[in-house]
Amino acid sequence: MCVEAAPKTGRKKTSCGCGGHGRDAALPDPRAILAMKFGEEAEQECNCSGRCPRHYLAIIGFVLVAFVVLHLTVNMLGLWPARFQAAVNHIHGLGTALPVLEIGLIFIPLTIHVAFGLRTLRREKLKFGVEKHHHGSDLRQWLQRVTAVILLAFLAFHLATMHRWGLHLVFRLTHWPSLERYAAGGLFEPSRAFASVRDGLGNFWSAASGHPANLLIAQFYLLGIAAAVYHLANGVATGSEVLGLTRTPAAQQRLWRICLVAAPLLLLAGMAAWYAFALTK
Repeated sequence: MCVEAAPKTGRKKTSCGCGGHGRDAALPDPRAILAMKFGEEAEQECNCSGRCPRHYLAIIGFVLVAFVVLHLTVNMLGLWPARFQAAVNHIHGLGTALPVLEIGLIFIPLTIHVAFGLRTLRREKLKFGVEKHHHGSDLRQWLQRVTAVILLAFLAFHLATMHRWGLHLVFRLTHWPSLERYAAGGLFEPSRAFASVRDGLGNFWSAASGHPANLLIAQFYLLGIAAAVYHLANGVATGSEVLGLTRTPAAQQRLWRICLVAAPLLLLAGMAAWYAFALTK
């Protein structure tokens, strides 16, 4: 369903979120939030001197968008374990080039994006309508910050447990007995891709699949996927405005509608991957 741009609220935005401008506003009554129009646009004005930090967030965000789309698409192949294993074999067949690509195209951009995001979040916090943004409605930007917090917690857990540069590296440095399960690497094992992800997600806490802690971990993954999809879709729409890629209201509306269509499709891909690894045996 398309969301048409609503009339301006009349509230002048005095800054873009770089910090130090504008005034803080307390979180309104939840019923007021639900009554607000999701697609309304704020006044676009920025008092930054030089390049706005949101430009860097947008540029690096587009790099991370490509990775998230690819990652969820590959993981959706978990519905067909043999195909998923073939895709993993192809990726890890890159050999020594793989760590270089991981560092250059994922970890460095992610670190920079998180650093700029935390800088903005430290000033704006999770208050509603802080008048520190200049693209998208108050509700959209508030949800962007909420999903950023969820994503940060999710990525920290996901990378720590699944990736060889997480708790495996900590074990190599400390040899703590409590981390012995990470002695050989992260919980993800390329040679047994489907089974290792299934066990790491669905049986993280206990071999008993119905254990409440396992269910909580699985639900946390589902929440992380949903947060990633919203953060990505809204980030593409507002980031394009920040970078001047969509200069007219008509172009901004077209892109916003495309994001509204693409987001559910990407969410379905993520949920399919989650189903494959969390619920199938």
